[in-house]
Amino acid sequence: MSQSILPAMQEPLQDTFWLTGCLIAQQAYQVSPLNAGIFLSIENLSGSHEVLLELHDHPGNWPTSGLVAVSIRVSRYGNHLLGSSGQLVTPESFQSLSHLPASLIASVDEVMAVEQWLQPCPYTPLKAFVYQVLGQPSVGCRFFSLPASSNHHHCHKGGLAQHSLEVAKAVYAVSSSFAEHERWLAAVVGLLHDLGKVSCFHADGRRTETGYLISHELIGFELIVPALTHLDSVWSDGANALRYLFGWILHPRQQRPMMPIALTIRQADVMSAAADNRHRAFSSKPDWQTFAKSDGPGPASTYWLPRPP
Repeated sequence: MSQSILPAMQEPLQDTFWLTGCLIAQQAYQVSPLNAGIFLSIENLSGSHEVLLELHDHPGNWPTSGLVAVSIRVSRYGNHLLGSSGQLVTPESFQSLSHLPASLIASVDEVMAVEQWLQPCPYTPLKAFVYQVLGQPSVGCRFFSLPASSNHHHCHKGGLAQHSLEVAKAVYAVSSSFAEHERWLAAVVGLLHDLGKVSCFHADGRRTETGYLISHELIGFELIVPALTHLDSVWSDGANALRYLFGWILHPRQQRPMMPIALTIRQADVMSAAADNRHRAFSSKPDWQTFAKSDGPGPASTYWLPRPP
C-alpha cells in the first residue's frame, strides 16, 4: 500500500483481518480529492465500514447492480481501514449471517435470534446449508424484513422471520420421540417453509407477479436448490430428507408419510399462526375479558383465553 493515501499520522499498521459484508453497488466507491484514493463502503450487521484503496484499485469490474456479499483483507491504521481490490473476493459460503447489511433489514433482532437458535445444532453440514440459503443478501434481507402475511398472522415488518423461527422451535420441541438428526432436519424445513415469500410478496404484503403465478412453496424449493446440491455432496441422506420434507409440504396427500416427522411441520405452522392471531385479538382488550373476536382484516375468528388457577 503506497504511503500517498495514508492519513497524516505515524502510527504503524495494526491488526490485519478479513472484513465481510455487503457491497451496495450504488455506494461502492467515490474518489476522494483529499487522499487521492477510493473509499469502498461495505455494510454488515455491525454497521457501515469504509475501506481506503489506491487509485489503481478502481473497481471497474465490480458488480454494477444488486446486492453482493464480499470479503476483503484489510489492515487497521489508526481509525482507518486500508485494503486492496486484489484481496477482495466473493465468498461461496458463510459461517454466520453477520454479513447482512443492517440498514436493509427490518429486524436485526430476528437475525440474531435465528443465529442463537442454530448455534446448538450439532450437524455442521446442516448449519452450513441454512447459512448458504439465508446468507444470500437478496434472500436474507427480505426474509428478515417482510411480514408473514398482508393482513393475517405476523403481519408486521420482520413477521416472516418471527413466524418461521416459531415454527422451527415448535417442530423441534414436539418431536422428542424422533432421532436428533431428524428433529434438526425437520426444524430447518420449518424455518424455511415460507422462504418463497421473499419472491412472491412486496414489503406491503401485495403479491408480486411471480406470487400470482406460482405458489410460494414451489419458489421456496427453487431458492434452496444451490445449497441443497452442495449438501448432497457431503450428506446425501440429509439432502434427500430435506427434499422429501419440502415435497411433502407441497403435496401433503399421504396420511402416513414415510418420514412421520413431516406431520409436525404443518401442525407447528398452524399453531404459530393461530397463537399470533389470538394474541392480536386480545391485545386491545381488558385483562378480565376471556372472549375476543378478530377485529381486523383476515379470517373472522372468536378466541377464548382460559384463566389460570
